[in-house]
Amino acid sequence: MKFEKLFSPIRVGSLTLRNRIIFPPISTNLASVSGEVTDKLIYHYARRAKGGAALITLENACIDYPATMEGATQPRFDDKRFVPGLSHLVEEIHKYGALAFVELTHQGLFASHLPAIAPSDVPLRPDGKHPHVLNKEEIEEVADKFARAALIAKKAGFDGVEIEAAHGLLVNEFLSPVANKRTDEYGGSVENRTRFAKLIIDKIKALCGSNYTVTARLGVIDYVDGGVTPEKDGVEIAKKFEEYGYAALHADVGFGNKEKRLEPMAYPQAWRSNFAKVLKDNGVKIPVIAVGMIREPEIAEELLENGTADIVALGRTLIADPDWPVKAMYGKEKSIRKCIGCSECIVSRHAAGTAIRCGVNPNVGKERDYEIVVPATRQKKVVVVGGGPAGLEAARAAALKGHKVVLFEKEKSLGGAIRWAAVPPGKDKMRWLIEYYENELKELNVEVRTSTYADEKTVMSENPDEVILAIGSDPLVPPVKGIDGPNVLPYPIVLEGKKVEGKKIVVGGGGLVGCETALYLAEQGHDVTIVEMLPDIAIGMEPISRNYLLNELKEHNVEVLTSSKIKELTDNSVKFEKDGKIEEIPFDNFVVAFGGKPRTFEKLPVPTRVVGDAVRVAKLVEAVRDGYAAGIEA
Repeated sequence: MKFEKLFSPIRVGSLTLRNRIIFPPISTNLASVSGEVTDKLIYHYARRAKGGAALITLENACIDYPATMEGATQPRFDDKRFVPGLSHLVEEIHKYGALAFVELTHQGLFASHLPAIAPSDVPLRPDGKHPHVLNKEEIEEVADKFARAALIAKKAGFDGVEIEAAHGLLVNEFLSPVANKRTDEYGGSVENRTRFAKLIIDKIKALCGSNYTVTARLGVIDYVDGGVTPEKDGVEIAKKFEEYGYAALHADVGFGNKEKRLEPMAYPQAWRSNFAKVLKDNGVKIPVIAVGMIREPEIAEELLENGTADIVALGRTLIADPDWPVKAMYGKEKSIRKCIGCSECIVSRHAAGTAIRCGVNPNVGKERDYEIVVPATRQKKVVVVGGGPAGLEAARAAALKGHKVVLFEKEKSLGGAIRWAAVPPGKDKMRWLIEYYENELKELNVEVRTSTYADEKTVMSENPDEVILAIGSDPLVPPVKGIDGPNVLPYPIVLEGKKVEGKKIVVGGGGLVGCETALYLAEQGHDVTIVEMLPDIAIGMEPISRNYLLNELKEHNVEVLTSSKIKELTDNSVKFEKDGKIEEIPFDNFVVAFGGKPRTFEKLPVPTRVVGDAVRVAKLVEAVRDGYAAGIEA
């Protein structure tokens, strides 16, 4: 076996994990509005167990409805009436040989339902609301709620519970001097600040038995002045948790920007593993879990081999490909569909309030039947035109059904818009998706013909039974005088590597493509200005990734002109209207980045389906979803 450490068992409390891979808690919005488990929720977690993870952790659970209810939906652990449904979930996880945990959470100061509670009245809420400061009796009552939730978990068959002691939530608020200003036995020293965490586990053990396994997701660093640091009180807090009987520690982030725990694509793999390493290097003996952008088996194995951590948590990694463990075990690393960090799962749960979805895995958030590809009763000849994400996914799905698939791509390499999207700074992980499809189409014997422009004659010469058109989009060029001038470039040419002459560059369009093209040019040393007619730029992006992009533009001195409508281009300047006045700025080159418009194709005399940007210019998630749907319906 190539990854021996990764697939060796490990003891956690009274339990033995079959390997060193766990699925950490990630909110899904798949529970019912009343907090019951649903078939989709059960399948979501059972699917990750089937893929080979040793431990599946149910998302942050509501332990006190409605006070701790977060998100559109959330599984509830505050009443015994939820036990039957939860037990069904556990049975499905156990069926595949994995253990089942649940994360017990209290939002504390940041609760949506007011009044929020906290150890101290510290002005940390964005809305400025003051929390109710817990007295000693109320602290006991909250700890009792954690314990009663753990008892419900045990009755439902969960093998253990994880206490959320990170991310600035209630337990973390007691641990961090940022939020805990108490002067009684719950504040001040590390022993006092960890007293609430001790109270919780003591009450859980009293109700569930001394052998019931309790772990913690622990904030060992605050990205806030005056907060916890790993080398100082982070290690000390961890050792107290070990002393109190916690069986393992998930080394994570406490207070600070969400960017540090829901990382945008540009963050390097396994960067948060340093927090686990500090605990290991300073004598924490219970298993320590590393988390944060761990995408490749080689990286996971290295973390375990060099003693950085004892276990790896693969969250978004197993959303993108639940079979990651079994593929790694059997030497099929090339077939892993790696998470590229597109943040679509974050958009769905945290921003849109919808069921979880994934930019690269079209089956996330769906029913079991949607993922099961039933072999076709009659093999068809399916022609796919276009090698972008929609076409690649359509070809993969159609081939899985047993059809003979031919894919035409006019460029010399596959990827379509992904090839351009992977060029700007921090976007190189996008290439992983192209590599995945190249491998999959080869394994499925899809006939790929690159450097081939496919018109109606080309397509029909294949005698297809069905055709899937994934022909993408062209850059949108508005009817502006001078836009066909000598110093005007469409953004794809720029991102394909054309040398852009001159120092001063103006990018027309402040959507995602315009902003990322501007950043790419600024990093090359150009003086870049974005001109956008709307009041803001990068509208519609997932908020955390958007803030990261805006900060990058600022750091690279990209000038942004919003509410500015372009009126005319000369050979070396752009005229635009802003606040009712016509202004003009010079340029050496103007880059057209206003988005795209769908391409068209001749009407074909066979069943035809159009997918991806050829229908409407949208995001990766829509392209992959459309491609899969077309492929399995072929």
